[in-house]
Amino acid sequence: MFPVLFSHTATGWLTLLGLAVPLAIYLWNRRPGRVVRVGSIRWLEAAANRRLRSLRPEQLALFLLRAAVVALLAAAVAEPAQLLPTPPARGQVLLAPGLTRAEFAPLRPALDSLRRQGYQVRQLHNRLPLGAPLAWASLGLGDTTTAARFQPDTVPSANLWQLVRAAADSVPGRPLVVVAPLALSSFTGSRPPLPAAVRWLPVPPPDSVRWVVSAWQTQPDSLVALVATSQETGTRFQKIRQTWPAANGSVRIGGVAAQFDAQQQTLRQGSRRIPLYTHAPRWHVSSDADHAASARVLLAALRAVGSVLPVSPRITNGATLPPDSLDWLFWLQNAPAPAHLPRTQVWEEARTATSVRTAFQPVGTPRPIPLLRLDTTRLRNGFPHWLTASGQPLLSRRAPSHWYLHTRLATGWSELADSPALPTLLLTLLNPPATNQPDIRQLPASQLTAPRLAAVSDVAPTAPRRLLAPWLVLAAGILFAAERLWASRRAAVSPSTATA
Repeated sequence: MFPVLFSHTATGWLTLLGLAVPLAIYLWNRRPGRVVRVGSIRWLEAAANRRLRSLRPEQLALFLLRAAVVALLAAAVAEPAQLLPTPPARGQVLLAPGLTRAEFAPLRPALDSLRRQGYQVRQLHNRLPLGAPLAWASLGLGDTTTAARFQPDTVPSANLWQLVRAAADSVPGRPLVVVAPLALSSFTGSRPPLPAAVRWLPVPPPDSVRWVVSAWQTQPDSLVALVATSQETGTRFQKIRQTWPAANGSVRIGGVAAQFDAQQQTLRQGSRRIPLYTHAPRWHVSSDADHAASARVLLAALRAVGSVLPVSPRITNGATLPPDSLDWLFWLQNAPAPAHLPRTQVWEEARTATSVRTAFQPVGTPRPIPLLRLDTTRLRNGFPHWLTASGQPLLSRRAPSHWYLHTRLATGWSELADSPALPTLLLTLLNPPATNQPDIRQLPASQLTAPRLAAVSDVAPTAPRRLLAPWLVLAAGILFAAERLWASRRAAVSPSTATA
């Protein structure tokens, strides 16, 4: 017998007071007695006393029927529900896109333990939240006599945060184990709240990875490249100078193999295309008195960015724009930015803002950056590039070459000026890295565990329920129809008052 729970017990008890209605009708709406003419009233007093002493309830069955109707309606108002057996919630092992079978070897004991616990294994991908369950044998676990070949999803994940969140929404209430590399390149944007049932099984990273970030032709016979060496603890950049390649074909830059294309002026490392720059970048900061504090912070950050580029940029500052073309114009003025700059990337910051209490935490930073004032209006045709912890845009891009910072770099607006992450953030804009760069820096474990979304089991029973209120209302309706039929028949056959 399965237990029954009442959602509104107090309301049901109050409704049960309605039993007073049929009880009052039963006590006060008595059927009148018969009138009998007698010749003498000598014995009436004694007869009346005997009648009162032998008084017995009349129409008790009809009263009980009416009371049952009220009781059933009171029980229905309490919304009873019968708890049914809880179906077994099988845990899910979610494989990140791009993983190969060889990468499962170090995790074989942990995966085999999950298999014995009844977990299912699924592939995460960018098309749907979850794929169909895979056979454990395809991963080389369990009975491999009829193992199918495992075909991993070779399309890398643009945002592993969102894939895991979508998977958690599609199978609520189940424990999830995410098998994924914890490289920073797998996580973009703000971290969404995840259920408490999500656990992470990190794939061990390689010892180090090297790749070419950018390359420059400083002289007709000279090539300078910025080579990055990524390790679990961080990424180190190195400038390497060598002679210009004589012809198209394979070249090695700092031990990194690449393909040189003189006609397209590019280097190719695998599927990555690295453009060759032929002149030093030209950046100009134009500010007024109201934005002077932001200008000082921005100039210091730009100099830090320029120190790691293969060719030092030309950074100028002043209200008057230089005559030559610019790669970037940082317009820190209340007046509108100049138009007709099709080849120039324009950066603007907020002119007005409201007080807020939010933060911005780039991936890989140890602590969030507080934001004190923010322009909460969205640009028309603008796309958020940086988001705050509350989901508001911090940096928006209006295609193709307009950037708008919804706050300022000055103290009193934000603490971006005190954050060591600011030069790195600007570097990704001023010198965009090649896509799919093999950055293996690891995401801190603290960013995997919080914030959490309350699991379903934390706020309500997970057992399925069968609602009983509709059946109680139906039973009350049937009894009410029977009561009306019975009462009408008794009224029709009730003897009339006798007369003599």
